[in-house]
Amino acid sequence: MRRFYLMLLLLPIYLISLTASGNEAPYIYISPNPSKVNIDLHSSNIDIISLGENNVNYSITDILKKNTSLSFSQSGGISSQNQLRMRGGEANHVLVLIDGIDVNDAASGSEYDFGQLFSYNISSIDILSGAFSNVHGPDAVSGVVSIKTKNTNSLNMAVGSNNTNIKNYSIAGENKRFQYGIDVNLLSSKGTDDSGTSGGRNRYESDNFRVNIKSIEHDFTLLYFDTYRQNDRNATGMLSDSEYASTDINQIYSKYSFQKSINKYVFSKNEIQYSTNKNNDFAPTTGLFSSLTQSEKLKLKSSTSIQLKDFLKSKYSPTISIGLEHKKINFTQLVADKTYGDGDQMQGEYSNSYSTELIYPLKNLQFEFGLRKTTNQKFDNQNTHRFGITYKNKNKKIFFNHSTAFKNPTFTERYGYYAGTFKGNSDLKPENVRQYEIGYSINTAKEKFNISQTFYNAKLKNEINGFISHSEGGYTAKNMDSNSYRKGLETKVKYNINKYSNAFISYNYVDSTEYNSTSEKQKSESRRPRNVLNINYDNNFFNKLSMSSNIFYSSKVKDTDFSSYPYQNVYMNSYFLLNTTMNYNVDSNNKISLVFKNIFNREYNEVNGYNSPGFEVLINYRNSF
Repeated sequence: MRRFYLMLLLLPIYLISLTASGNEAPYIYISPNPSKVNIDLHSSNIDIISLGENNVNYSITDILKKNTSLSFSQSGGISSQNQLRMRGGEANHVLVLIDGIDVNDAASGSEYDFGQLFSYNISSIDILSGAFSNVHGPDAVSGVVSIKTKNTNSLNMAVGSNNTNIKNYSIAGENKRFQYGIDVNLLSSKGTDDSGTSGGRNRYESDNFRVNIKSIEHDFTLLYFDTYRQNDRNATGMLSDSEYASTDINQIYSKYSFQKSINKYVFSKNEIQYSTNKNNDFAPTTGLFSSLTQSEKLKLKSSTSIQLKDFLKSKYSPTISIGLEHKKINFTQLVADKTYGDGDQMQGEYSNSYSTELIYPLKNLQFEFGLRKTTNQKFDNQNTHRFGITYKNKNKKIFFNHSTAFKNPTFTERYGYYAGTFKGNSDLKPENVRQYEIGYSINTAKEKFNISQTFYNAKLKNEINGFISHSEGGYTAKNMDSNSYRKGLETKVKYNINKYSNAFISYNYVDSTEYNSTSEKQKSESRRPRNVLNINYDNNFFNKLSMSSNIFYSSKVKDTDFSSYPYQNVYMNSYFLLNTTMNYNVDSNNKISLVFKNIFNREYNEVNGYNSPGFEVLINYRNSF
C-alpha cells in the first residue's frame, strides 16, 4: 500500500513534466511492435471484441465466453479464482495484457486470475490464438489476450443475488497538452457455499483502481488490484471446507512509454514496466498467516519500426521492426509451517531478448517472418520464430503459419512449498512448443454473413506436470519424458439479420493429451472440455430497448480429486447455460440493465468439488456524464 500511495503522490510531478501536444497517439498496437497491423491480411484469425460505450456486463469472463471459444475454470462464484486456457494449453501459457502491461502474476504460477477484473471501462479485447513468443516472449505459448481500457465519465451501480454490490466511478478529461482517465471499481459479495457441504457462505471483496495520462508521445498507466477471498480453498488450491480460510491479493502495475516518429520512415517506442504482486494466505483454524508469495517484475522495452512505403515509392513495401527487451523478476516465499522443512525462498532471475519482424504485403499476398533470441540467467538460450503467409481475394482469405514458443518453469514449480503437500523442483527445464495452423474466412457483401475456421496442431516438449509423487510425501513438478499434443478446430459464424439484430455462433473442438507413464499412452489433460459451443443473439429495439441472449454448452471434462493420496481422476458432467441481458435507455445519459445468469438454475462444476452459482440476477444503473 505504501508504494501505491507513493505513486499517487508522484502523479502531479509527471503531469508537470509533460510537454508534448495533441490528443491521440498516431498508431494502434495489436502487438508491441510499433507497426500498424493489417488484420485482414494477418496470417491468423484475430478476434476483436468491441464492448462499446454502454457496456454494463460486469463480468469479463461472461463477455469472453459469449464471444469466443476460450475455456475457463472458476473455483466458485463471483470474484473467485478463474483460470483461462487457450487451445488446450495451461493457464500460464496465455499472456494477458491490460493496456500493454504484462499482468501475469509471477508470484502465483505466472498466470492471470480473471476473477479480479471488471469490464465497465474496457473498450475492446484483442485475442491472438496460437504461439506468439517471437513477439511477446515466453508467456505467449497458446495465445495472447490484450485488453484495452477507455477514458470516460460514468457512474455504474449494481446490486444482485448473494448480496452482491458493485460500484464503478470514472472521470476523464483533456486539454491541449494531455488526456487523463481515472477509474475506481468496488465489489463485495457473500458468494455461495463453494464446497456445498457446510451450508456456509463464502465472502469476496475486489477493488481496483486505474489512472491513465497520455499525450501524443507520452503514456502513463497505473493499475491497482486488491482482492480478498474467504472461501473453501486452502493454500494449495485443494478443496477445504473451512469458511475461515482466506487469501488477500495485492497487485500494482505501472507503465510509462514514449513514442515518436523520427521521420516519415522510422518510428520508435521506449517503455518501462514495473509491477509487484503479493498473495497472503491465512490458516483456517487460527486466522493467522500461513504462507506468502511475492514477486517484483521490471521490464525495459525498446522497439523501432522502419516503414519503407514512401522510400520505395510503392504501396507494396515491407515494414521491418526491431525490438530489445530486458526483464528482471524477484520472487519471495515465506511459509509458517516448517514441520516438513523450511520453505522460505528468495529467488531472482533476469533475461534479455532481441527480436525482429518483417511484414511484406503484396497485391493479394502478405508474408510475415519473425525471429526472437532470448538469453536467461538460469536457462539455456531460446530461439523462436513465426512464419506466416496469407492470400486474400475480395472477401475471401486463406492463411498458413508455423511458429515456435517456449515457457520457462515458474517460480512456484521450481521453489514452491506447501507443508506435506508440494515441494518444488529446481532442476526443471523450459517447455517448448512447435505449432502450425491453417485457416480461412469468408465475408459476403456488406459483411452480412461471415464464417471463419482454423485448424491447429501443436507438439509440446518437456511439458511440466505438477502432480508427480514426491519421495518425501505429497507432490512435486517434473518434465514429462514424452511429448504432449494439442490439436483442434475453431469455427465462428456471424449473421447480421437486419439493422436491429444479429446472431453469432462459435464452436471449439480441442484434443489436448499428455503422456501417462503408468499406462504408457497419451491421456486427455484436465480442465479442457473437448467441445464448447456458444450461440448468441442480439436485438436492438429502436435504440431504446435491447436484449442479448447466450446459450453456452460445455462437454464433460476431466479433473483431479485430491481428497485422497495418490490423487484420482474424475469426470464432471456436460452442461448447458442460458444467460440474458436486457438494457433500457432511459435517455441519452441514463441506462438500466437486468442481467440474468444460469436462468434454468443448472448445477455444474468447472473445477472438481467447487459448486458454480445457480440462478443469479443483477440490476445495473449507468449514468454517463
